[in-house]
Amino acid sequence: MNPINQVQDDEIDLFESFQTLWDGKWLISAFVGIAVLLGGTFILSKDAVYESKLIYSVDTIPPFYEADKASTDFQQKFYSVSVFEEWKQNNSNTSLVFEDLSATEVVDGFVLSKKQDEQLATLASEKKDGSIALVSFALVRSNQLPILDDFFKYAIHISGLLKDEYVVRAKEELKIIEARFKDLSTADSGIVNTVLSIDRYIVTAEKGANVFAIKRPTMPKKVSPKSSLILAMSVVLGGMVGVVFILVRYAIMKRKERLAKA
Repeated sequence: MNPINQVQDDEIDLFESFQTLWDGKWLISAFVGIAVLLGGTFILSKDAVYESKLIYSVDTIPPFYEADKASTDFQQKFYSVSVFEEWKQNNSNTSLVFEDLSATEVVDGFVLSKKQDEQLATLASEKKDGSIALVSFALVRSNQLPILDDFFKYAIHISGLLKDEYVVRAKEELKIIEARFKDLSTADSGIVNTVLSIDRYIVTAEKGANVFAIKRPTMPKKVSPKSSLILAMSVVLGGMVGVVFILVRYAIMKRKERLAKA
């Protein structure tokens, strides 16, 4: 075939394709409409998921503890059934049950870990504004303000328990040092500074300082389903299916025409 004729045929085919798509615009629109309808139905059938952050950070701890130790202790108590039940006894009006925050579940007699999106609340951390330091928070999946307030109270309760434990531990440390160094005047400056640091911590804690600084929960933010994304994808997919349908139908029609002429 002559190259010039080939180019002309390609141009004609391209023009015919565009013309075919334009002629089938209403059918393509119908596919888009059906896809959007299906996407809207999916959105309405899914329960909306809202997330709120309850940010906490280490405030005051004994000098012989590190921040990681306090964070680990907080996590252990947060997921402790005995700690939760003790707190609930004094907060009987709460609707929370331990299963809401338990990281495990029993399936056919086996204890398995829950998926993160199956838990009402999870503990996590992230970098803030690209900094090295991590921001710790409890991620609560609920748009019910009373539940968010209950988690705030529960976190405050845990911080109070840790403070009591740390004060007891600090006093025990002082007793150990005093037992080994009857006369601190003979001890080196490092021991003296340690004693003074522990004393300062005990005084500060007994005056009301908390182990953690805990912020109030943030306003719940909808994270699922992502309506705008789902509808946008519905439009794109519906349009693509409509275009493919029109082009395939056009190709079949042209083939039948060629076979009829042959």
